Amino acid sequence: MVDYYQIGRWRFDPAEPILRGGGDERRLEDRAARLLELLCLRRGEVVSKHELVDAVWHGRSVSANSVAVVVGNLRRALDEAPGTPQHIVTINKRGYRLTNGDARPKRNSTAHRRRSSSLTALATIAAAAVLGLGALMFRPLPRPVELVVEPVRNETGAARLEPLAKSLSTVMTDAAVRIGGGRVIPRTAARNGNQRLVVGSRLIIWNGAPELAMSATDFDSGRVVWSGFAAGPTEALARNTTAKLAGLGLVLRH
Repeated sequence: MVDYYQIGRWRFDPAEPILRGGGDERRLEDRAARLLELLCLRRGEVVSKHELVDAVWHGRSVSANSVAVVVGNLRRALDEAPGTPQHIVTINKRGYRLTNGDARPKRNSTAHRRRSSSLTALATIAAAAVLGLGALMFRPLPRPVELVVEPVRNETGAARLEPLAKSLSTVMTDAAVRIGGGRVIPRTAARNGNQRLVVGSRLIIWNGAPELAMSATDFDSGRVVWSGFAAGPTEALARNTTAKLAGLGLVLRH
């Protein structure tokens, strides 16, 4: 798994998400971090505005200059010179490209961390959808993994969303069965030597719409190995949850 990306003098850690370089530390706003990671994952390629909107704004209707505003914020964070960007290049009428070689993926050789953020899962899923490879996300796992799926916690403070939380619990269990090949078990099940992950989730309100914050935690170490966010509106949340959980399947196959 990639722990961080080197962009010029900056080290970008998508799991936090923070830019670090030369003693400076700059925390990125969520949308800026998601956009930057997608550019890192597709480094050297032109990423269209449509793809960026799908990945960062979950396909919501946004103003024509929303992407440009976030890109501008990223360029300032990266200390890009106005008018002559070194890292994030505008490709006229097509999109944006992170210059090849500027976003080299790095692995932390000391800690050997295995983690993934909502940004990695989201960007990977978006790219796979464009290529029509979504069905491959649920192919059999290379090694046995047991998944413990906990009920969705309604943290919105709205009792009217309790039925939604319960229905999303069912959606998550169904998706986990597909990911784990049927190895979805209760927390109290006997151990048999396989890796065991606890999949938990919280229903929250973000920008006025319900959103499901999910994570997968190693049962033994308590280490978070994957996290992701599925955004509303309400009628799209179940579908988006299933798509987002496919990212967990991708993590487990690496």
